[in-house]
Amino acid sequence: MARGVDPAMTAALAAGGYHAAVLVFVDWPGDPVRVHSGIGTLAWGGHDWIGIGVHGMGGRLTLPGERSGIAATEGQAVLGGLPDDIDAILATDAREAAVQAWAGITTERAGNVLVCPPVHVWAGYIDGLSDSEDGTDAKGNILRRIIAPLVSRQSQRLSPSAYHTDEDQQAEFPGDTAGRWLRAARTRMQAEVVKF
Repeated sequence: MARGVDPAMTAALAAGGYHAAVLVFVDWPGDPVRVHSGIGTLAWGGHDWIGIGVHGMGGRLTLPGERSGIAATEGQAVLGGLPDDIDAILATDAREAAVQAWAGITTERAGNVLVCPPVHVWAGYIDGLSDSEDGTDAKGNILRRIIAPLVSRQSQRLSPSAYHTDEDQQAEFPGDTAGRWLRAARTRMQAEVVKF
């Protein structure tokens, strides 16, 4: 891993027979969410993390890979449920909600007691929400899944909310010429655009 791992976690992994867990924080608009892949409530970092393993909702988390370029790489979070629950979630605009994920080890399968502090493995954003229908449950209720694309960087479709000038750059990094070069390149580009 590119990140440091706690020595207690390294020892637990080396010993074998460990029980992996994933903790996910979503800065959901108006109501932050903390869940883990096991059953019951897990206490960590001064917060209670709710286990979603018991619900059998077909949860799946695929995290984007780390990249060094400017393009946003994409992963996906999927969680199932009943239509009314899904409709309530989809009614919220969660685009650009921050997401963080940790990998941990619990004392038992689908457990809620950590062996050691989890390792932070990813941070990014939700890039919109959609849903899909996936058959019916034993009672004939239609099962739906929420699909939340996860991106490693904020959406490139957004307009920047701050304007950074050469003067701002000079105040923070005296002698840096990047701002002047960028301004000159922009001016040159605009001058070369054919106008009709």
